[in-house]
Amino acid sequence: MKKTLTFLLLICTLQSWAQWIQTGPEGGAFFIREHNGILYSTTAIGLYKSTDNGSNWARISTLAGFTMRELEFASNKMLAATDKGLFYSLDTGITWVSSNQGLTSSDTTGLGTFFIYKTNNGRLITSAVSGTYFSDNNGQNWTISAGGVTFNAVCQQANIVYGLGSNGILQSTDNGQTWTASSSIGVSAGDIFSMVKIFSINNILIIGCNSASAYTSVDNGQNWNLVPIGNLTGNNQGSIYSFNNSIFKKTSSGYFTLNFTNNIWETNNITQTNDITILGYNNGRFIGANAIFFDNVVCSDNNGLSWQNTDGIKCMNIKKYSLTEYKYVLGDGAAFLFDTNIVSFTRVSPYNQNFSANTYAQYSVLDIKKRSNGTIYLGTPGGVWKSTNNGASYTQSYNGLPALGVTQTRNVYDMYVAGSFPNDTLYAATDDGIYYSIDDAQTFMLCAGTSGAKMQQFLKYDGVLYCAGTKIYKLNTGNSWSQFAIINTTGILGFAATAGYLFVAITNNTLKYAPINGSASFAPITSGSPGFAYSVAAYDTLVFYYNETGVWKLNTSLLGSATPADLVQIAPDLPFYRIPSQAKRYSYLSNGFSMAVFNGKLWLGTNGMSTYYRSLNDFGYNITVNVNEIKTSKQSLVFPNPAKDKITFPAFEKGCQVSIFNSSGQIVITKICVESQTIDISKLNTGIYTYSIIDTKVNMIDHGKFVKE
Repeated sequence: MKKTLTFLLLICTLQSWAQWIQTGPEGGAFFIREHNGILYSTTAIGLYKSTDNGSNWARISTLAGFTMRELEFASNKMLAATDKGLFYSLDTGITWVSSNQGLTSSDTTGLGTFFIYKTNNGRLITSAVSGTYFSDNNGQNWTISAGGVTFNAVCQQANIVYGLGSNGILQSTDNGQTWTASSSIGVSAGDIFSMVKIFSINNILIIGCNSASAYTSVDNGQNWNLVPIGNLTGNNQGSIYSFNNSIFKKTSSGYFTLNFTNNIWETNNITQTNDITILGYNNGRFIGANAIFFDNVVCSDNNGLSWQNTDGIKCMNIKKYSLTEYKYVLGDGAAFLFDTNIVSFTRVSPYNQNFSANTYAQYSVLDIKKRSNGTIYLGTPGGVWKSTNNGASYTQSYNGLPALGVTQTRNVYDMYVAGSFPNDTLYAATDDGIYYSIDDAQTFMLCAGTSGAKMQQFLKYDGVLYCAGTKIYKLNTGNSWSQFAIINTTGILGFAATAGYLFVAITNNTLKYAPINGSASFAPITSGSPGFAYSVAAYDTLVFYYNETGVWKLNTSLLGSATPADLVQIAPDLPFYRIPSQAKRYSYLSNGFSMAVFNGKLWLGTNGMSTYYRSLNDFGYNITVNVNEIKTSKQSLVFPNPAKDKITFPAFEKGCQVSIFNSSGQIVITKICVESQTIDISKLNTGIYTYSIIDTKVNMIDHGKFVKE
């Protein structure tokens, strides 16, 4: 069966793998390296470069199959230390070839190599689980060093190369070919085995430990002096770093720099707004990451006094999709909005100061919904937070919500807004049942009969609202819920419905289904063992899910007789990680709600790869994208257009929601359709407005513009 849907597509994309397209939000773990005026940044699955000193970034390699740890440049090669050993590229990082000749098999497993260091005469040194290696032919072949151990770091001063390993400090006078013990006079016995960083600056050697300790030597490592720890304030947050010919150390109080003359730590003026972590320095610019948000790389041109966002890196861990007439993605403690009125993801839930100073815990966003009057609700471990100014500030509400354990968290995992302002109801899925509020989240009351069930997700299908967790309930009339099924586990990981069936992804179990109007006993979708299902989405006659081997689809017409051979892999070429016990493992999150169908696309949230989408065209549907003219198979354009007092939408399925947006993307009117719908726009200001129409399955079925005279 084919359907024709047409809608506006306005979206920024970064990289495509076959039919999958990646698109924000930003984020990830990076390190920065400069070479010939170009900055390079690595993430778990990608290599990026910037030609404008870090303001904008573009992906140049997917690095599918390994995680890059460090870059080095030798002759015409770019070399990478990875969790699968060493790789080199001859085309500036686009394609990569194994460079493990001479390494043992244990050095090319999940531990791999830890760094690459180039000495003064061009010799390359790397370290792996079986020891330290060197290469004199730009990494083509590697030879194990004599006396070398697994090093955390190496550096060179004059003609001596120093290494930090499990035996303490070692040194080499033949450029890394053989290693002998070096002096550790002055180093505390407790710090000998915690040394992880070593640098040489202005003929001074500096060692940093995992503890707060740091040591300096002014006599080529013969004697070491402890940098007084008492000058540091705050809790230790890692070892030392070297940027711009200086040594930095970070604590919870901020950044400190090492005064080489006095051998003391001094406070630094680098701002701690949003907990910036410095990643690199180049041409007068510090480059860093936001340790709370992990969204985008940031930079500072005034020595860290203020920071600005850069653009182009899109690797946030996406944990959940939340759909109403908007599409939200949640990950790494932040929530982002995407809809067809804008062209990128925009943060709507900043981790701001009033999130951390309230009675109940607030350290992540579990769900986000928007009321028809524009109020934003956040479901959190601290109850519900709401904003009436488009996310600029939030207030907390937990009155009536159940407390959990000694930490007194009040988890709200999912929400649903039923009805329209001002006569709407907010439902909340919690650790102890379903709760509702009819006073704009000021107070919550328990829905009778749901106490004791851990509830995690709402789903509206065919006009009926369901909520799933350790049990599945459906809403009857008023705020009365009845039990549909019991899930004998800690709960569901995903919940979807189509073609008259409910589908549940259950903890450590296969994808299961049950007829919506039949038996509430769930059965596996196929015979045999198709693997655990971590999340699920559905559309028309297709159900999608993912597990540790990929993303799969099944035609629902096969339910009852399907075998594993009927499952179709639809993401064989998305980036993945290799681990020793499996051929490959896709890094999609296993916490459940990171798949969704929205705007004619299947969306996938991933771990460290941000979001991907794939058009439903790929699965046999006929979806036409036209950014200039909005039409649908029902020819449902609003009329009259332009209009003064009223506009009319032709017949739609009962229960569809019409939303009208102003030029700033704010909802100004929302209505639930009763077949054809006439809407009073007489109070709107003159100008251009957009509208969207969402059906009862939360699919966009029309989107367009009209002019208010």
